[in-house]
Amino acid sequence: MIKYYALFLLSLIIATELPKGLTEWEKSNMHLIEEMRFRTQPPPGSIRSIAEYEPMQGVLIRYPFGISTSLIREMAEDVIIYCLVSSGLQNNAYNSMNSAGVNMSNVEFITGSTNSYWTRDYGPWWVVDDDGVYSIVDFTYNRPRPADNQAPLKVANHMGVPYYSADLIATGGNYMTDGTGISAATHIAYTENNECSTNNQSSVPLPPCSYVDDIMNEYYGIDIFHVVADPNDEYIDHIDCWGKYLSPTKVLIRSVPTSHSQYQDIEEVASYFGSTLTSDGIPWQVFRVYTPSDQPYTNSLILNDKVFVPMMNSSWDDDAIEVYEEAMPGYEILGFTGSWESTDALHCRVKGIPDITYVPYESGDVNTDETVNIQDVVLIINYILDLIDFDDNQFSLADLNDDNAINIQDVILLVNVVLDN
Repeated sequence: MIKYYALFLLSLIIATELPKGLTEWEKSNMHLIEEMRFRTQPPPGSIRSIAEYEPMQGVLIRYPFGISTSLIREMAEDVIIYCLVSSGLQNNAYNSMNSAGVNMSNVEFITGSTNSYWTRDYGPWWVVDDDGVYSIVDFTYNRPRPADNQAPLKVANHMGVPYYSADLIATGGNYMTDGTGISAATHIAYTENNECSTNNQSSVPLPPCSYVDDIMNEYYGIDIFHVVADPNDEYIDHIDCWGKYLSPTKVLIRSVPTSHSQYQDIEEVASYFGSTLTSDGIPWQVFRVYTPSDQPYTNSLILNDKVFVPMMNSSWDDDAIEVYEEAMPGYEILGFTGSWESTDALHCRVKGIPDITYVPYESGDVNTDETVNIQDVVLIINYILDLIDFDDNQFSLADLNDDNAINIQDVILLVNVVLDN
C-alpha cells in the first residue's frame, strides 16, 4: 500500500513540466525507479528488434508539444500522429494542430497523462516475430516518472498489440538497433542496472554484463550489444547525442575539431564502430557530421523516405544536410529548427511507430523462405481445399490481388509469377 501511495504522490508532485535531466527531488528519490520495475514472460518464438529506418505507420508525440506544429504538419502528410494527452487537454491539442493545418484525419489521441515530452526516452521498444506479429517490449524508464513510464502500455492498449516487460532500466535516447540483431548504447545501459555491479564510464567497449545482455537477447532478439563509454561526457549519456545507425551497413558519428575537449574520446568511439562488423560480416561504413559547437545533428529522425534533421541556424547546418544526402541517397532530407540543445533535440521528442502490417517478404512467398516457387502454389491450393490453415502473415502473402480472400484467382496470379521467374 505504501508503494502505491508513494507512486501516486510522485505523480502529483511531478505533474508539471520536467527538465531533460533530473530535478533535485528526483535525485533524492531514485529508489522509486526500482519500485516501477517488473517482468513478464518474454515474447514467444524468434524475434528481432525494429530499426528506426524500417517502415513506419506513425510517430508518438505528446501534448503539450516539444516540437513545432510545422514539424507535426509535415509528418502528418505521410503517417499517423499518435498523440499522448491527458483528457482535459485533448481539445487544446486538437485545436493547436488543426489551426496549424495538420491533417487531422491522420491524428489519433492516446488518453493518458505524461510528465514530459521526451517520447523517445520513455516510448515503446518494438519487436516482430517470424509470423509477422509486432509486439511492444517495455523497460523501466530511468527517471522516477510513473506517468511517462506507463506510456508504452497505453500505446499497446490503444493499438491492440501484445505487451511484454523486461526487468531492465533503460531509456530510448540511449538505444539504437540495426534491425538484424545488433544494438548499441552508452555505459549507462550497464551502470544503471545494479545487477551489473559496475560503474565503468571509460571503457570502449565496456566488459559485458550478462544480466543485461541476456535480457537484450531473450526479450529483444539482440545477439551483439555494443556498450561504450559516452564520449560526450555529458550529464545525459545518450547515444543519440553523438551516433546513429542509418541502415544495416551505415552508421553516423559526430566529429569535432582537434581543439575540442572531447576530441580523443569521440575519435576512439568512431574508430571502435568502424572496426566492428555488420550482420553480413563486413565493416560498417562510418559517416561523420561536423559539430564544432556541439550541434545535435545526429539527433535526427528517420521516417520512411524522409529524414528530419535539427537545424541550429549555424554556418554548419548546410554541411550537416549534405552529409545526410551523401549517406542516404533517395531520402528527402528536411531541416527543422526548434528549442534544440546539444543534449536534447528532434530525435528525443518523437518516437517512430512501426508499420505493424508490414511483411518483409515478397507477395506470394507463403512459406517465407525468401523464394517464390511451386511450393508456395501448393500451399495456397491446400489452403483452398481446407487441408491447412494460414496465419495472418501467410494469408496476407497468399492474397496476391488484395481482395481479402484466397481463391483460384490468387493461384493463377502466383503461377504467372513463378513462370516469370
